[in-house]
Amino acid sequence: MDILAESWETMQISTKGRYALRIMLYLADRYTLECVSAKHIAEEEKLSVKYLEHIMSQLSRNGFVVSEKGAAGGYRLAEAPENFSVGQIVRAMESDFTLVPCLNQQQSPCPQYDTCTTVEVWKLLQETIDELMDNLTLLDLLRMQQEKLDKPSLYLTYLLHQNNRNE
Repeated sequence: MDILAESWETMQISTKGRYALRIMLYLADRYTLECVSAKHIAEEEKLSVKYLEHIMSQLSRNGFVVSEKGAAGGYRLAEAPENFSVGQIVRAMESDFTLVPCLNQQQSPCPQYDTCTTVEVWKLLQETIDELMDNLTLLDLLRMQQEKLDKPSLYLTYLLHQNNRNE
């Protein structure tokens, strides 16, 4: 039972990681607008301002967001939404994002690693998850959100107008 529990804990994305992705998605939709205050983001995402600022600090250190001081200050994405993958964001927030402990030989050396055939299944599954997360951008998530909520995305609407203007 301990092995199963350990494996599950390894793969879980923390609350911090999940909220970071939600916050980044929120800021992605407002990419062309002014900075958004921490208080406003916290209210929208139903987080305490203190917890939000902790997450924003880590996102800022990793170059995902920029903070601006002053009356019109707040946070905004450092680059366009299409430049950030889900994988980048999650890995920046998580200390270890492996499916099973044996895939991280430095942290959890397994004496059977070289002879265990099932490790190949875990490697393949990890590679698939990593590839999916690395190929999903915030722009893709905005499209998913727009479809799911049946509500126009601010950023996608902006892009549509930009494309129409250039035609």
